[in-house]
Amino acid sequence: MNRLQSNPWGKGAAAVLLLVCAALSGLFGAFVLRGLLYQGVDSWQDTGRFTTLLQERQASVAALVADSLAVGRLPLGDYTNEEQWAMGVETWESAGGTYLIWPDEALSYVQIRRYEQDIETHAALLDPEQTWFRFQVRTADGTLTLGGNLGPNETMEGAVDTVYYATFQMGEYWVEDSSFSWTGPDAVGGTAAESNPELTAQPVELMIECGVARELNDTIPDGFQQLLAEYERERANFGSHVTGCLIFLALTAACTVYLMWTGGHKRGVEGIFLTWQEKIFFDLYLIAMAAACVVLLAMAIQSGEYLVRLWSRDVSVTSLDQLSAGIYTALFCGAATGMAAAVTLTLRTLAVRLKARALARSTLLCRVLTALVRILGEFFRNLPFTWKAAAAFLLYFFVNLILFTNQYYWGSGPLWLLLNGAVLLFLCWWSVGMGRLRKGSRAIAAGDLNHRVDTRLMPYDLRLQAEDLNNISAGLSSAVDEKMRSERFKAELITNVSHDLKTPLTSIINYVDLLKTTRQTDPKAEEYIQVLDRKSQRLKKLTEDLVEASKASTGTLTVQREKIGMGQLIDQALGEWTEKLEDRKLTVLTNLPEGETWVYADGRHLWRVIDNLLSNCAKYAMEGTRIYLDLTRGKGQVKLSVKNISREPLNVPPERLMERFVRGEESRTTEGSGLGLSIARSLTELQGGEFQLAVDGDLFKAVVTLPQAN
Repeated sequence: MNRLQSNPWGKGAAAVLLLVCAALSGLFGAFVLRGLLYQGVDSWQDTGRFTTLLQERQASVAALVADSLAVGRLPLGDYTNEEQWAMGVETWESAGGTYLIWPDEALSYVQIRRYEQDIETHAALLDPEQTWFRFQVRTADGTLTLGGNLGPNETMEGAVDTVYYATFQMGEYWVEDSSFSWTGPDAVGGTAAESNPELTAQPVELMIECGVARELNDTIPDGFQQLLAEYERERANFGSHVTGCLIFLALTAACTVYLMWTGGHKRGVEGIFLTWQEKIFFDLYLIAMAAACVVLLAMAIQSGEYLVRLWSRDVSVTSLDQLSAGIYTALFCGAATGMAAAVTLTLRTLAVRLKARALARSTLLCRVLTALVRILGEFFRNLPFTWKAAAAFLLYFFVNLILFTNQYYWGSGPLWLLLNGAVLLFLCWWSVGMGRLRKGSRAIAAGDLNHRVDTRLMPYDLRLQAEDLNNISAGLSSAVDEKMRSERFKAELITNVSHDLKTPLTSIINYVDLLKTTRQTDPKAEEYIQVLDRKSQRLKKLTEDLVEASKASTGTLTVQREKIGMGQLIDQALGEWTEKLEDRKLTVLTNLPEGETWVYADGRHLWRVIDNLLSNCAKYAMEGTRIYLDLTRGKGQVKLSVKNISREPLNVPPERLMERFVRGEESRTTEGSGLGLSIARSLTELQGGEFQLAVDGDLFKAVVTLPQAN
């Protein structure tokens, strides 16, 4: 396929074939134009050319009559002497009626000879042996026949199919009625008028009856016979001429399509190849081609009009007329070929530009409009939103006002409705975009950081807001991912460090235990062993807390939830912590409901939560105060509340207290690690519960909420 599109020989052959087919279509178009002269009529005598021929013959008859009147040769006939003229007058007189005589002016010999030559010319043209035209001249009232070219005993109705009539007026002549006796040519003129006062000069009106013989053949090749042959030939060939014109037009169109298909492809070049035509701006190229087509169309119309005028004339054209017809036919074909070439070149370069996706950037008007729209759009976009809204409202207000106040003009009402309908559609469009924006904001606020607001077909300002919201969501998601990676890294670091500390710590604890079993003679050594034992146990507890905190925060701990008795678990925890709490002079006041309170939780993790809360009280509660431990149930939940008075001022917010390594006192003189509350919250949330802290002055309150089990 690419080889066929890149073949230069195929392109050249198609171009040549296009020009040939366009020229032939123009030639057949000229034939069709000529054949149109004979279409839409029922007979060849209904054509315009027949009317022209008939009018020419009628004019010749009128000229013959006028010349004959000028020399007094009436009735019409071959009268060369006075005796023949007198015989004609007698024949005419026997028919009765009015006589025509010479004009008042006497003619010279030269004038008479000139009239007689014209009479011979017209008589030869109207000779029945030379033409199929038949006529007779009669007076206007039809009572008297002056002559014609009909045969003996031949009538006009019998000689022709259709009789045509024409009247014409001659100049003023002396007319005498039937009572005036003829005295010969010498008696006319002033002498006749003086001798007979009844003679008056008046215009003469005559009538021509004419037609064409019924049967025409080529024995007399006059204009009528040639017109009939032309009519029959054009009527017979009109269909083939139209078919030929359409076929060559179709071939021209096929060549055009082929050149469009192969345009932009060149052998040895990848992609679309742009020629010098594509370097011209398309609108300028189009204007030039349109101007060329207009010139060629004008030439085609001019040449076609000349051909129609020529073919509408008498078919007995001269050789010069035939040469002119050939020249104008060639001009008509050349114009058709030029227009086909111009259209093909335009369509080809359009196809190449579209293939290369270069139509917009190769159009000067498009570049100018794009730059103008970009500048105005950039200016409008950079305006504050308030200014945009104000400008849009003012524009809408003034257009609305103009249409409303000019409503008496036709079309103002529909334009007013169209304007307000467009504003309504714009507001609906804006509302849909605002709805998307609010839906996306709610989704992101709910924690769906992967949600993206669809900005397609959204107003510009809302689209900017949506893109900012998407960027915020992406930034938050990235920050959360980064934080999660950091948390996982810290958890892995803590786990690895704790694991690495366990081995030497276990050895230290074991050796301390061995030292405790030996008898020491030095009291200081016994004291040192106690310190080592206490610190190693604290370090062991800290290591365990670190591992558990990291596992709890990352969710790697396994949770096995089951039905647990909350009251029993609290009693067991208090049994282990009673001695330590009493050592610190702390009194525990419990408020437990009657009967067992069941929760749905993991017993091991829940024990650790209660243990951490009691441990926190033992470490940070003020000595000599009370610890309140309340257990309530209802609405499908069980709440454990632990309250105590802090020994040191609580200068840390509740949320801060639940973070890792954070303690209520900044002196860090206690043995706490700052992980107890963080571990308690993580373990509670792993069990599907909720852990809350509240601080009111020195009052510290922790609330653990778990789902109640039936």
